Amino acid sequence: MTDVDWLTRMVGWLRDEAGMRTASVVAAAEGVRARLDASLSGGNRRLVDAALRRADEPGELIAHWHARYGRALPQPVKRGIADAVRRLYDERSLIKYDAGAFRFGDVLELTHPVPVTARQGDLFRHAIDRRHGRDRQIPGSLEILRARAGLLALPVAERRALLDRPNAPQVLAAAGMT
Repeated sequence: MTDVDWLTRMVGWLRDEAGMRTASVVAAAEGVRARLDASLSGGNRRLVDAALRRADEPGELIAHWHARYGRALPQPVKRGIADAVRRLYDERSLIKYDAGAFRFGDVLELTHPVPVTARQGDLFRHAIDRRHGRDRQIPGSLEILRARAGLLALPVAERRALLDRPNAPQVLAAAGMT
């Protein structure tokens, strides 16, 4: 508990080398909780960030925390999640991982990350609007999301015909589709 640098490296090892996604999230949350209960500060934010490598994991950590300790998120947890969100949230991750008990908009509203770029700010606002069912136009800077919306707005027959075109892989990739 007193060697937060070792614990942070161990959580990173669990996540990266051992491939234990959930174990690393739980270890980080429980480690921070134990350290806060022992009035140990410093490094807790880095510990949280070290466990989060995929864009759905910030929501999973929040879900774990809420289930175990209630709705209040301590500042080091919020800040560690916000650090990870700035690193992980982009248009493709929104398409792929915006699901679960705590969606992107929920995570953003709980942790208040400061976007790295104006484009990421547009993405954050769009994710929050999307979460609350606000039918606003997708910002122009979010080209992948706009391309995806355009494809999904096509009638089914036109979407199927698109697959027969030689440039279909490029069109689908531009819309964030795999």
